[in-house]
Amino acid sequence: PFMDAACFDGCGNYLIHGHNMKNGTMFAILLSYAQADFWQLHPSIQFDTIESPGNYEIIAAFYSKVYAPGKEGFMYYQYTDLTDSKDFDTYIEQVQQASLYETGITAQYGDQLLTLSTCSYHVSDGRFVVVAKKVT
Repeated sequence: PFMDAACFDGCGNYLIHGHNMKNGTMFAILLSYAQADFWQLHPSIQFDTIESPGNYEIIAAFYSKVYAPGKEGFMYYQYTDLTDSKDFDTYIEQVQQASLYETGITAQYGDQLLTLSTCSYHVSDGRFVVVAKKVT
């Protein structure tokens, strides 16, 4: 797994990419979040940084893809800098619209977000994404 190069301290959304391996390693477990019952059993993610530990509540899980230049669609991977309130609100709105199920969790401008992205084979260049907000 690696953090997107566009992320920076205070960006508002740490975007982490990782492969899901057939042997169940790396980000393979993320695909389990496609099922609401798995989310109900595992509603949070622990993500610690050098500065502080972090507990994140899951806002949404959804299928997406990497879009070709000029194509339209929710390009979640372009939303790392959420220091602007309008960008933040747009991102959260699109995340909630894309979500496979309702979690009842949302985020407000100023919340630190964590977006985890892994490959998915439902379409060409498919991705599976889990978005969470820091609560502690």
